[in-house]
Amino acid sequence: MARPTRVAWTASGALVAVGAVAIGGFAAGAARHTGRDAPAGKALVRSHETSATAERSGQNSRDASTPIKAGGSRPDSASSATTADVSISAGDIEAFVAAHSAALKSKNRAAFIAGFDTKHPDLALHEGQLFDNLRKIPLTTASYSVGTVSNSGATATAIVTFIHQITGVDSVPVVERYKWTVQRTGANGPLEVVAVSGAPAEHNYPAPWDAVASLTVLAKPKVVIMADDSSASFAKSHANALENDAEYDLSHWTGGPGTAPGFAVFLTADRARYEGIYSQDRAESVGVTVPIAAAGNDDGFYPSSRIAVDTTQYKNLAAVDADIVFKHEMAHAMIGPFDDQSAASGQNHLWVIEGFAEWESQRMYSTADLLYNGVSLHAYLAKHGIPTALPTDSQVYSANADVSGLGYFYSHMAMRYIAAKYSPAKVDQFVLYVYKHATGSTCVDDAMKNVLATSTVQFTQGFEKWLRSSV
Repeated sequence: MARPTRVAWTASGALVAVGAVAIGGFAAGAARHTGRDAPAGKALVRSHETSATAERSGQNSRDASTPIKAGGSRPDSASSATTADVSISAGDIEAFVAAHSAALKSKNRAAFIAGFDTKHPDLALHEGQLFDNLRKIPLTTASYSVGTVSNSGATATAIVTFIHQITGVDSVPVVERYKWTVQRTGANGPLEVVAVSGAPAEHNYPAPWDAVASLTVLAKPKVVIMADDSSASFAKSHANALENDAEYDLSHWTGGPGTAPGFAVFLTADRARYEGIYSQDRAESVGVTVPIAAAGNDDGFYPSSRIAVDTTQYKNLAAVDADIVFKHEMAHAMIGPFDDQSAASGQNHLWVIEGFAEWESQRMYSTADLLYNGVSLHAYLAKHGIPTALPTDSQVYSANADVSGLGYFYSHMAMRYIAAKYSPAKVDQFVLYVYKHATGSTCVDDAMKNVLATSTVQFTQGFEKWLRSSV
């Protein structure tokens, strides 16, 4: 096969997660990111803006000061208000959100928009666009529920959770959380939503259905593709290729059940929109994978993911190179459900995360057929030297593109070494062990011992010799 001419993407794995650190393509959003909140790194491995542990743990809870009453009043009724009362109870909010959820289920666009402030036409317009977009997406589950509610007279702030499951992509229902500001328009008057935003520390917002006026959606067996107008034609022309990339990654996995069943991919050529989607704000990335939390679960594992890709990067790339980026991000999403993000990692292991995605996306090429930054691996290695240690997290996710690119290269080569010396199946087993024990202070050392029957020191020595003789 022809040699890929790709450049090392320190970006292609840029990740974003709430308050967490970026993971090379994988954005995480877990508590583990308190340490990872550092720019690039997976202090553990994932994400970007998240420090939403407390938020997540309470995402389905009721605020103790405003308990939701069973069978709360209709949003336009005065059952909870006196003749001159303009206050809003939690029960009012619950009924209002239930009506909104029912409107989506019954496909009633007018009812879905009802209650969104008519004095702010842009708000009602946005909700109408949201309804239209959601109708295009294959959803096994789609409903809204109320989390916490804060009241202040005629105004209330509610955390509203969108519980949804994209068919073929999410193994279980997942969540996106909004903050609604709701007001009562006069004594005993109806409720109106006057402002909508992402909930505090919510990295899943805005999703493509929130951010794009007319979303293009193409559903394939293993991938659901979403695109804005700037990449609608790209999506249509590359849909089959993305499906093939998904099948490629999934067909190679030998680590057992538990992987993502499929992938949701958003495409855009609008750089500002790309960096803002899922609140990632990753200026250095071309592709990102964002972990998505399960409904009612805060155990540190994220059962699903969303992928976003900046299609402008492919204007001058061969098709095979574009496939590398998609396969890389899908590799992250495929095994993301195994990653323990319940706490910060005690050992550098971003090289495992990014090395696996790099190797998986290019495993069809022999080492001799690869290029890095447009030159042969031999020339690239001659310039940068043979490493005497495995890449650190700070190197892999360095803000310096050259440093990060070299970190990705060494990470990729380390996975190739495992495949060559131990077998491709051992790569899967090794990565799986690290993911499942990511919070351990010796997760990499233990994987070396329990999966490869060696030590990290011995592995590094063997890796160095292999590089000298194989590249």
